[in-house]
Amino acid sequence: MSTSEMQKQQHIERLFASIAPRYDLLNSLLSFNRHKCWRRFAVRQCDLWPGDTALDVCVGTGDFAIELARAVGKHGRVVGVDLCRPMLDLGLKKIRRQRIHNVCLSEGNAQTLPVPSNSFRAATIGFALRNVVNVENTLSEMVRAVEPGGRVVSLELARPRWPVFRSMYNLYFYRLLPLIGWAIHGRREPYAYLPASLTTFHSREELSRIMAKVGLADVKVFDLTGGIVSVHVGVKK
Repeated sequence: MSTSEMQKQQHIERLFASIAPRYDLLNSLLSFNRHKCWRRFAVRQCDLWPGDTALDVCVGTGDFAIELARAVGKHGRVVGVDLCRPMLDLGLKKIRRQRIHNVCLSEGNAQTLPVPSNSFRAATIGFALRNVVNVENTLSEMVRAVEPGGRVVSLELARPRWPVFRSMYNLYFYRLLPLIGWAIHGRREPYAYLPASLTTFHSREELSRIMAKVGLADVKVFDLTGGIVSVHVGVKK
């Protein structure tokens, strides 16, 4: 890993550690409280059945892993990996509070996932590809982790396609959200970083090409809620 990549990783880890207690609230603000519906849609694209195994990368406070746990049932298994310890601690508390017994959370880097190859039916990542050090490496690791025929699914913020809606959303996302973050948290930086990270992130088409490059076939893209998020789905060859 280069020096610049290490610096980015350390910066992101510190940033998310600082907002961990308010991360779930942030998700609701960013999504107009639609994030639960988006996750349910993304999990349906995983094609999971009771008894399957699933991996959630950059698991955060565990919401995606919990949704996956419902899909695989009590005889299935979900593994969640995240580099940020404070986020994992909150996720563990949430899982215990909901009495979910088929989810295991562990500390690890998305660039070198601490899981065996070809061992999961699906691998997911939610609202996190913008924040990893190397998107291609992360997707390659997710491909490595899933079995042939398994699916890799990314749920990520996107740029709305409709001009009028895009203008309205940009006003909220780039102008109002940092102010809301300052009012709630007393800090603007984390809430200004998140919109900025979308500006420099890959387009839907670029991300589809990367997914194909790392070994995924039949890559599909689904726009949700006017295109403020997109779900990318690919099948391991």
